[in-house]
Amino acid sequence: MFKQGLIAALILTGLTGADAATVGQAVRVQAKSFQQTDGPGFVLTESSAIYSGGLIYTKRFGTAQILLDDGTDLLISPNSSIRIDEFVYAGDGAGGTFVMSLVAGALRVVSGRMAKPSYRVSTTVAQIGVRGTLYWLDVDEPGILKIWVDEGAVEARPVRSDEVFVFEAPVYAECTETTCALSNPPPKPVKFPDDPTRR
Repeated sequence: MFKQGLIAALILTGLTGADAATVGQAVRVQAKSFQQTDGPGFVLTESSAIYSGGLIYTKRFGTAQILLDDGTDLLISPNSSIRIDEFVYAGDGAGGTFVMSLVAGALRVVSGRMAKPSYRVSTTVAQIGVRGTLYWLDVDEPGILKIWVDEGAVEARPVRSDEVFVFEAPVYAECTETTCALSNPPPKPVKFPDDPTRR
């Protein structure tokens, strides 16, 4: 097991290259969680470095919790994938940029120390801006973006509309490519099996 982990770490180091900035690390990982940079994906372990431009993905029994340098806490559900498109953080009190794509599945976000306008999440259904600190996004159902806002507020702009919808906690809403509306909340996406909370 140690030998396999060492080989994976060496390969990962070779693939990331000097131009791949480290933006955080994995803090909790369930099996079948991976990161892909320039080549094939590699198994994530606790304390694995997370890279700008990297694709982080989980399979059926995978869950990954990622802590970024500004304190943003990401929890990636099973059968999900995200890409950190851009991450620039100059320290507390300074400006920054965090652009991320939810490619598949579900994601919980607890935003960090950047100013809220610095955060943006892209999906195929809507663009998400952040006014708050704790929310879930789910694109598991084709053509539908599910949004749970537990703290603060979230802005959603459907990709085929110029209208911006603002949802303030506590609330659940669903978006299509043309509009968003409040709805009755379904159960939140799966997290770690032993997690007793619903956050």
